[in-house]
Amino acid sequence: MISIGVAWGLFMLAWNLRDLSEDHSVIFIGIAFLFTGAIDLLHTLAYKGMNVLPGSDANLATQFWIAGRYLQSTSLLVMPFVLNRRISFGPVIALFSCVTVLLLLAIAFWHVFPVCFVEGAGLTPFKVISEYVVSFILALSAVFFFRRRSSFDPEVLRLVMFSLGLLILSELAFTFYIEVYDLSNASAHLIRIISYFLLYKAIIQTGMKKPFNLLFRNLKQSELELIKINDRLQQELGSKDKAEISLKIAVEELERSNKELEQFAYIASHDLQEPVRMVSNYTQLLERRYKDKLDSKALEYIEFAVDGARRMHMLITGLLEYSRITTNARQYSPVDCNKVMEYVLKNLEISIRESGARIYSEVLPVVMADEVQLIQLFQNLISNAIKFRRGAEMPEIHVSAAQENGKWIFSVKDNGIGIDPQYGERIFQIFQRLHLRDEYTGTGIGLAVCKRIVERHGGKIWIESELNNGATFYFTFSNN
Repeated sequence: MISIGVAWGLFMLAWNLRDLSEDHSVIFIGIAFLFTGAIDLLHTLAYKGMNVLPGSDANLATQFWIAGRYLQSTSLLVMPFVLNRRISFGPVIALFSCVTVLLLLAIAFWHVFPVCFVEGAGLTPFKVISEYVVSFILALSAVFFFRRRSSFDPEVLRLVMFSLGLLILSELAFTFYIEVYDLSNASAHLIRIISYFLLYKAIIQTGMKKPFNLLFRNLKQSELELIKINDRLQQELGSKDKAEISLKIAVEELERSNKELEQFAYIASHDLQEPVRMVSNYTQLLERRYKDKLDSKALEYIEFAVDGARRMHMLITGLLEYSRITTNARQYSPVDCNKVMEYVLKNLEISIRESGARIYSEVLPVVMADEVQLIQLFQNLISNAIKFRRGAEMPEIHVSAAQENGKWIFSVKDNGIGIDPQYGERIFQIFQRLHLRDEYTGTGIGLAVCKRIVERHGGKIWIESELNNGATFYFTFSNN
């Protein structure tokens, strides 16, 4: 049942990505797993001793199993040929529906599907040969995936290859059992579950991270396009009035496009939370229920899957925060920054106590701002200062503000590890990290959120730092 849940979770995840990616091969394999999962459910319900379906016996369950494996392996064989292509989902779903219905009729009603298991004798030659045929199809799939390796991220290709290898291993294990409760049968099912999780992780990499990077790259390209339009209009239009009108039209069009992209990011991030949560729950259930039955390598794979689901949940939460800056914004009102600091320090009380951080705040002004976003801004900067501390040295953080040329310049200074000045702009880009995930946790979204908040309030943010010599973040707010 766990593998069925993972298969359907994989479909839900892929289906929610259908509008995000130009490459529909992920959605194709998600649809395939929806139907193979349905056949596997019938295989489970027809299992010996379940007494759910009429006429249930070991042969009926094994027939459903073989039918599902032929459908699944053939789908994986086709997947390399639809890489980087857009497909029509309706015909694909109709095709899988017809094939699935024909298989079910052949097994349960017409009784023309070959016998696969005989009580007392074990597996029939057809069943054993079928497992070898399925293994050959999977091996052929691996060859085609490898031939298209230039279309894959190396990590994704490794995950797919490991997944196919484990599927082949499980198919071979299914050729040895005589009774349905034999050890080889149970082991093969566990290997298959691990294979599904590896394929799930590959889909996370190709289906989510790549489209979201593309999405925010499009936002950046829109900004660059605005600059180009402005330059071109100033060069080509001799009339100031015409230039202003044309520029206004271009700005309005780009703002509309950016708003649509931001709204799209918000909806996509929101809809993807549930399938990721489902896969995470099933992974943790697998770890709890079968921990004593799996070897260290299998437990390591499960740990990878749990960690991947946890990081994807963090990533989606960060994307929601990023998109909500404009889609869920509030009206400006007078905000006392001293009270904001009190609220932030209360939120970070545990981190401050555990790290021994000392935080000093001067008297801060009242500004016109979105209070919730101002809290988020200060909390991100201070929590980063605590996180990126220097070895065992206790963090010291100074927060201050000074008035200059009709605006407030805030500063958040720390004594942490600092950064190389050449990365001063890069750290504010979404998904950008300067450190390995094993060294410091995070999603690479926090400072991008800070930049978006400051820019929404008409200000700018920058950093002054030297490597191993602390950092000072500055940001500006208007007096009114």
